[in-house]
Amino acid sequence: MRDDIQGKVALDLLSVPPLIFRMVRRKVVMTTLADTNLDIKLLHFEIMRVLKDEGTLHPAKIGEKLHIAKAQMTHLIDKLVELDFVNREMGSDDRRTINLTLTDKGSKVLEEQDNLVITAMQENMSSLSDEELEDLSSSLRKLRDILYKLE
Repeated sequence: MRDDIQGKVALDLLSVPPLIFRMVRRKVVMTTLADTNLDIKLLHFEIMRVLKDEGTLHPAKIGEKLHIAKAQMTHLIDKLVELDFVNREMGSDDRRTINLTLTDKGSKVLEEQDNLVITAMQENMSSLSDEELEDLSSSLRKLRDILYKLE
């Protein structure tokens, strides 16, 4: 019985991320990105979000968290530095080490983008009833908590 449930859960876990990806990232985030005059991509915002949440980090750590190849990270970071959204800083323990920090300008741009995404998501969910919204919120919190346990 337990193997059957675990099998169903495994299939469900594989089916949910693509749905979330299509709905949130493609439909909402990409639409809001198109409305900005910034020449940056979704991955740039994800890098800035990691820096906002975690503070100063080495590019390799960010790449690990976001599953981005080292070569691609270099290109993405170069663009963020060029736009003054991210600073490169020498490591305090080892001056050969470079760490990244989010600038005030980067924080402001990230906050503006997040507000656009939240507004777009709210519009997207306007057809849901209050009960459906409560159920969705509760389910997402439970899913998040369970996924943290699986890490």
